[in-house]
Amino acid sequence: MDFAFGPEDERFRAEARDWLAEHFIGPFAALKQEPGGHPGEARGDMTARRAWERELGTGGWIGLGWDRTDGAYGNRAATLTQQVVWAEEYAHAGAPGRLGHIGENLLAPTLLAHGDSAQRARFLPPIARAEELWCQGYSEPDAGSDLAGLRTRAVRDPGEGTYRITGQKIWTSLAHEADWCFVLARTEEGSQRHHGLSFLLVPMDQPGRIEVRPIRQLTGTAEFNEVFFDGAVARAEHLVGGAGHGWRVAMSLLAVERGVSTLVQQIGFAQELSRVVRLALETGAAEEPVLRDRLVRQWAELKAMRWNALRTLGAAQKPNPNPNPNPNPARDPALHLAPNDALDPASRKGAAHDLPPRGADPQAPGPRAPGPRAPGPRDPGPRDQGAPSVAKLLWGGWHQRLGELAVQVRGAAAALGPARWTAGRPYELDAFQRLFLFSRADTIYGGSDEIQRTIIAERVLHLPKESRR
Repeated sequence: MDFAFGPEDERFRAEARDWLAEHFIGPFAALKQEPGGHPGEARGDMTARRAWERELGTGGWIGLGWDRTDGAYGNRAATLTQQVVWAEEYAHAGAPGRLGHIGENLLAPTLLAHGDSAQRARFLPPIARAEELWCQGYSEPDAGSDLAGLRTRAVRDPGEGTYRITGQKIWTSLAHEADWCFVLARTEEGSQRHHGLSFLLVPMDQPGRIEVRPIRQLTGTAEFNEVFFDGAVARAEHLVGGAGHGWRVAMSLLAVERGVSTLVQQIGFAQELSRVVRLALETGAAEEPVLRDRLVRQWAELKAMRWNALRTLGAAQKPNPNPNPNPNPARDPALHLAPNDALDPASRKGAAHDLPPRGADPQAPGPRAPGPRAPGPRDPGPRDQGAPSVAKLLWGGWHQRLGELAVQVRGAAAALGPARWTAGRPYELDAFQRLFLFSRADTIYGGSDEIQRTIIAERVLHLPKESRR
């Protein structure tokens, strides 16, 4: 696909740049994204961050590129290149990580592909207006990268027509701020693995039935959470894709998690790299040949990641002549990725929770009974099953190495905090220290490097599957 920007794109760029210059001011300017930051981090004024989301919604900047086959939901129409333009201008402005990433970039495309008209009409407009924030209930303590092993259960009450959910989710980004959670739960008694799962939309405001416990990280923040469901209620009409079809819906969602936001993430990476290079020049560390070589390598690898992302996006936009390429829909996928729900920087995940590429097969297994809407040509996502895993391997290791460089160029000074530690402020970090500490998780969350390599080996290269018990 040709990613050259035409006159319409440049007009769109000017509009986006002017809007950001006019609106990203005053109290919002205090939310400026810092190097080493993460969109889900519990830093900054959450009230102001919610207000900024609503400002974006009022401006029509949420949901660019949503499928408009069934109508618009309060947002602007935008081509793929225009989505890239907006993402670039947003990142260049230093605007804060998006609290609404999970709803906008994960749930919305899933509802457009699998939801019914009532579900789309109910949930998409509030997402576009930033009135409702979402979190993702996938990973569990004993089912992190093995999503098919989840144990959270949802039992249908035949009298009330509702589902009662019991279980635990973990690494749930921004659950402490979310209004809703989409939950993958087991709804068929005795079912195993990917069979008998359902995709439910659950309101978070259920005192006594839903408990959120923040998980404190090395950076001192707590954007990730444990979520405990004790008879939490989900309405039957908020079941997406039909009972027992949750695996197909969940895999479709994971396939869209890396899109335009990948390019946004790389813009943030480029800004971080520039700051590290400037620091190396200021401290004289750039004079050291080995370190200078590492800085150049970081730059070259970032360029390679950008072109790989553009190639993947271009391929995803081409018509799919065979929307169901899997000749054996009953094949049990050998490996099922679950997110830790970490958000991707500057997007979207994103969140995290962004969230990171999962790489699981969206075509396997097929439903055992007819469902409301099977995945087809409307499903977004890369055509190459290995593309998300390759992207995750590239950026996870790259960003972690950048964090190591950030402290290496500072030398011994990297061990000191930016201010004297006191009882009132016991854990102050500067931007480079946060970058180093948070990036330690980059090769783990969103599917560890080991999981990504296994996916590539088994599903792309068709090497023998490793033994699983």
